[in-house]
Amino acid sequence: MAAADELRRVEKLWFSPDVVILRAQDRIFRVFVAILKEKSSVFADMFLFPQPPSSDVESLEGVPVVTLHDDPAELEVFLKAIFDSDFFMPPPAKSKFMDTLGILRLAHKYDIPYLRRRALEHLEPIFPARLAKYDCLSDRIAALDSESLIQAFALVEAASEVDAPWLLPVAYYSICRCDLATITASPLWLTLGEKQRRACIVGSQRQMRQYPKIVNFLSVSKDRNDEDCLDWAECNRTRLTFQLGPQLCPYMNWPLEIWRGAFWAALAETGGLCEPCTTEAKARHAAARQECWDELPKMFDLPGWDELEQMRRAALSS
Repeated sequence: MAAADELRRVEKLWFSPDVVILRAQDRIFRVFVAILKEKSSVFADMFLFPQPPSSDVESLEGVPVVTLHDDPAELEVFLKAIFDSDFFMPPPAKSKFMDTLGILRLAHKYDIPYLRRRALEHLEPIFPARLAKYDCLSDRIAALDSESLIQAFALVEAASEVDAPWLLPVAYYSICRCDLATITASPLWLTLGEKQRRACIVGSQRQMRQYPKIVNFLSVSKDRNDEDCLDWAECNRTRLTFQLGPQLCPYMNWPLEIWRGAFWAALAETGGLCEPCTTEAKARHAAARQECWDELPKMFDLPGWDELEQMRRAALSS
């Protein structure tokens, strides 16, 4: 066994036993100062100089108390992510949505890059930047319930705060699938900044204007001599039936969902559109959806997808 004078101290793994109590409203957390300083440049600066004993410094059980003006629930999961290595694992491990947002927000505020990256990686599958990945969420977004709307509002607020705009197009789109009365009546509406509220109001109108482009393939064909069509009159009759049908009205705010899945099955059951016309209709519909997706960021006054992708890569590599 080596003598004491032969032992080498590994500085990166030689922590002081100092502790501090962090307080957020009615919650208190007793944690090691050295680990906070190691993980966070903000905490390192905060604890750069030891505070001398003083009756003016709040303490509890002889331990100094530092009051932080953060949401207590967010601070709790944030500190657990720092001190409990099993709590906030990288994807594909599961994480609660609001926990992820809280960790993202505070990792950004207190400058802990690896936690910020990890939180962003958890959010990307829910608010993707590719249409194919968005389509994989079809089961989750088949209906816009109150929880989904709350999540979209919360994401807009957090992503704007931490400068992660590549998450915003799908979040705004999710909000704007509701009508404006529902959007502005939400208790979370006023938590958004003026810029974000304007994006919702203007974007909602722009999103609705995508609907005629998406269903344009239902336009009546005027070419009676179309060599590919097998029954011009019957195909046009079918187009008119679906174009004017009430089943499309609820989806006017849902341009990316309209005419997916069940709509084509319903069309096939009628047998009213010949095979060549069906093939052409599906191709036109797919092209219109892709065009809508390509325009999605600009509907909400965001940079285009290419620029957003560059920002995403820079953030995840830092």
